[in-house]
Amino acid sequence: MRRVAGVSPLNASAVTWVAAFAVVAVSVLGSLYVAERIVSLSEPAPRIAAVAPEPAQIPNRAKKAAREAVKQAAREAAKQAARETVHAEANLPPEIETPKPEIVTPMPEEAEGEEQDAETGRASWYALPGRTTSGERMDATALTAAHPSLPFGSRVKVANLDNGRTVVVRINDRGPFAKNRIIDLSKAAAKELGMIAAGVARVEVSPAEHALASN
Repeated sequence: MRRVAGVSPLNASAVTWVAAFAVVAVSVLGSLYVAERIVSLSEPAPRIAAVAPEPAQIPNRAKKAAREAVKQAAREAAKQAARETVHAEANLPPEIETPKPEIVTPMPEEAEGEEQDAETGRASWYALPGRTTSGERMDATALTAAHPSLPFGSRVKVANLDNGRTVVVRINDRGPFAKNRIIDLSKAAAKELGMIAAGVARVEVSPAEHALASN
């Protein structure tokens, strides 16, 4: 019986061994790759945590800042308007008040032609080397007199109460300045009353608007 010739592994060449190892390595690596893929596919996919967005704080802050800016602008405008109002009122001219008419109680006028009360006192006569208070030059021959208050040019009747003689004189001077005298007469007027020698006489002076003096 014939023996079949076989190849013994001990008789294999080095190239054969290398090729065998290469095949084994490739097989092992392939098996490992396939196993890893199978494992990776079988594992669940990693979850990605969903991060909820934070509240939109920035838009809210912007709105709040805008509202505050509007309120601040309104307050500033109100203050400025108040200041302008005060300034305008300070510059306004003062109100012109219409003067109220004064209520003047009219003094009762004397009836036309009615004589005022007579004035009784002592009279003297004088001579003045110059001008009288009215500006007239003193004239000893004129029927004139000096009185404390009667208007210049007014005429009065002077009556000598001692002898009853009278004279009408025109006031053109102020006086007399002696105590207890009511009128100072010119020399001519004193002569008419008969008081040259005595120098002083007790007289009554009354208005004589319608009487005429000789001078």
